[in-house]
Amino acid sequence: MKWAFAALVVCIIASFATAIFIVLDNRDPIPNQISACVKNAGLAQARSQDALSAVRADLAAGPLKVKQRWDWGKSRAVLFEGPAKSYAMLALWSADSVSLAGANAGARVFNSPGTLPLVSVEVPDRNLLLQCAQRATG
Repeated sequence: MKWAFAALVVCIIASFATAIFIVLDNRDPIPNQISACVKNAGLAQARSQDALSAVRADLAAGPLKVKQRWDWGKSRAVLFEGPAKSYAMLALWSADSVSLAGANAGARVFNSPGTLPLVSVEVPDRNLLLQCAQRATG
């Protein structure tokens, strides 16, 4: 009977340890930090193609210019820059969303902004989105 009780205690402790590991391992603060920064900067999140109208003409002319990329492990981001700093567009992605690695990332953002953790456009580019992404880097 003592062995059964000891086995039960070990199973309970292992269950709690596993639950804590899963919760802590799945936590990704980067999207929340950047979303808060974007909101504090007075910028909105783009959830539709209409919200991305500033990039439409450039996208029709060819691939958007990538200014910088970030890789924070579970989250990644790409910052696009318009001609003469007419706009900046920041997009975050994770393993659960469309990958923006490689060429033609701007078209993938434009075609499905609502499926990404965060898409925001700044018109004109005053480096607010750049600063938000850099703050998340630490």
